[in-house]
Order: sequence, then C-alpha cells, then structure tokens
Amino acid sequence: MSPQPVAAIIGMGDAYASLKDRKDPMQLAVEATYGALADAGVGKHQIDAVFTGRSPWADKRSQWSNIFISHMQMPVTLNSELTMHGAGLTATIAIASQMIAAGRAEYVLCLQSDATELFVDAVAMGAEADADPQFEIPYGPTIPSLYAQAACRYFHEYGITEEDLADVAIANQRWAMQHPHAAKARFGEIDRAKVMASPYVATPLRRWMCSTWGGGTGGALVVTSVENARRAAKPVYVMGYGSASTHEYLSDRMNLRSCRFPGLGALPNLTHTATAEASRQAFAMAGLGHRDIDMAQISVNFAHMAPIVMEDLGFAAKGKGIEIYREGRTGIDGDLPTDTNGGWLSFGQPGISCNMDSFVEAIRQLRGEALGLAPSKRPRTALVQGAGGMLAAGAVTILSTQS
Repeated sequence: MSPQPVAAIIGMGDAYASLKDRKDPMQLAVEATYGALADAGVGKHQIDAVFTGRSPWADKRSQWSNIFISHMQMPVTLNSELTMHGAGLTATIAIASQMIAAGRAEYVLCLQSDATELFVDAVAMGAEADADPQFEIPYGPTIPSLYAQAACRYFHEYGITEEDLADVAIANQRWAMQHPHAAKARFGEIDRAKVMASPYVATPLRRWMCSTWGGGTGGALVVTSVENARRAAKPVYVMGYGSASTHEYLSDRMNLRSCRFPGLGALPNLTHTATAEASRQAFAMAGLGHRDIDMAQISVNFAHMAPIVMEDLGFAAKGKGIEIYREGRTGIDGDLPTDTNGGWLSFGQPGISCNMDSFVEAIRQLRGEALGLAPSKRPRTALVQGAGGMLAAGAVTILSTQS
C-alpha cells in the first residue's frame, strides 16, 4: 500500500517579537492566526475547533484557549489546551486530524505563542514548573541542573564527551546565523574552542550547550481534510503522528520500574525518552521508513538531547546518535538537515511556543519559503518532534508535500 495522508495543513501564519518590538502572547497569537486564515483562504467563522498547548509562560491565565477564542470573537464547537508539557502542542495536529476523520470538524486551528523573556523574570522562576515540590524543589534545582543529571548518565553509559556536545552547538549555530529571528544569530559562527571556553551552567553543560530565551513567537496552523487540501495552493499533508507520556518529575522517572513501551529500554534509566514510542507510532501510521525523511525539526533544549532524540527517533542506535552530528549529516548538504532555523539551542525558546516554532520552520522549508538558509536539496518530507517536561513526554508528526 502507498502511504496515505490523514489530514493536511493548508494555512500557516507566524509572528515575532523582540525587546525593540514587544508583543504579548495574545498579540502574537492573533497575528499568526490571521496570517494562517488568509493563507488557507478561510474565515474565522469557518473554524470548528481550536487547540493550543498549555498557557504561555508570559500569560498564565487558565483556560487560555477559551480566552483566545473569546478575544477573537470566534465561537467554536470545541476548544482545549493539550498539556503534555510542550509535547502537547505537537500532538494538537493529531487531535485535529482525528476530529476531521470522524466528521466532527472541517477546519481546525492549532496555535501557540509566548514571549517569556519580554514579560517574565524566567531566571527567578527556577524549576518550579518542572520539579517535584516535595522531593526536588527543597534542594533548589534549576532546569539545567535537572537536565544535567540525564547528561551525566548518558556520558557514563555511552562514553559521550563534552567535546561531542560541542559539535551539536556548532551545527545548530551554522543554521541560526542566517535566520533573522534566531536569538544567537548575532554571535556568528562558533567552533569547539569557543564552546569549550564558555562557562558551565550545570556540569557537564556549558553555556553554548544550553538553549536561551528568544524574544517572542507565535504560530498558527489550519488543518483540514485531504479532499479540501486538493484545492489549496500549498498543502502540507499529515502522513502520521504519535505521542506518549511516561511521568511528570525526574525523580518519578527514576521510580519507573515497568512500562508498556518497549522503546524505553531497561528501566530505570535517564537515557531513553517517550519520543521512542511516539516515533514508532508515527512511522507505522505513515507507512514510511527513516530513509524517506528529508528533514527533521527536533526539540534540543540542551545539547545532549540531540543524540538522545536522534536515537529515540530511530535514526541511530542508542549511544550512536552523536555520529549524525560528527559526520555533518544535519547540515545544509547533509542527508538529514536538522533544526534549520537553529533549533531550540540557537533559535531560542521564547517559551512554550518553541514546539510551534518547529512546525513553522518545517512548513516554510517544505514550501520553499525559508526565512533563513534552505537545504541544498529541497525537502519533500519532514519529521517534527516535540518534547516536554523532564524527559516526560514526546510527540512526533510526519509531514509531506506529496499526497
């Protein structure tokens, strides 16, 4: 059987903010939404359902999706926040596709925005959103220190070094240098010496191995049926998707002794993530193999997550993901261009909108409308992977320009 799409994205809108051009999450969401509606050629009255990820860090009002449709004066049959941490946003495409397949919606809007550094003292927040209030918060962890625990274990089990992680930072920065909205673009090209000279944030993670906050972003996608997409100007087809969630806090993960997902390996461990199961589902649904994927946009908030995610996606055996970066395969001339806007490491994390940034970049590249560099060979398929929490959740979507 030939792979068959399950739905299609026919409208995409994006919006950006900076210290010189401040916009709050609602402004970004509205701007992106009107862009997506215009791109799709539909009116807001035609939207049947709206899904967002969790409420933006810069606007933590509960039921944010309801606040958004109220602001837009856009009544719908269903709206909700999908909150598997950041991975929930990536999974909104799955829920939209399922509603459309069930005949419960014709057009579904998926969106997210945030502008954390413009409105919130994110450093002062520490790890309160992602650490156990009883067993972890009393020790004063930061988000980097929690991720560093996984990095240390990964180093121990597979012999990865800090120098290896420098290659990830270098690869992402080469993409970011040419992107007008990348937070680290102004620093230009880097090398191993520069990465290794940057100070530790949480051993073994140095500054260049850590994501930074990056202004503000908003993105919106209009999802519809494959039949409707045939009449659209620039459809991007949803070939498959998958998601999984395994725990909440890092200490919970270390207490996990059994799991229904074999891709998580022998438990307990900190070197496998729920992305392994999400990837299995997505590839099975799409009927595609790893060699069919031309490009990847993945969630690398800290450099050691790059090889771990590549392994969990199935592009490399466990412990071998770093070779994809060593061999230059993620670069402009590589066979798997990855994080082509600089990724979370160099494009930045404006907040909870970072998973939407990955979708926006994937769709721009598939359409041949990159804001920054484009791969030497235009991609026809793209994999978008989103993660959330302390290795807690993962979601994967496979997109294609061909139906």
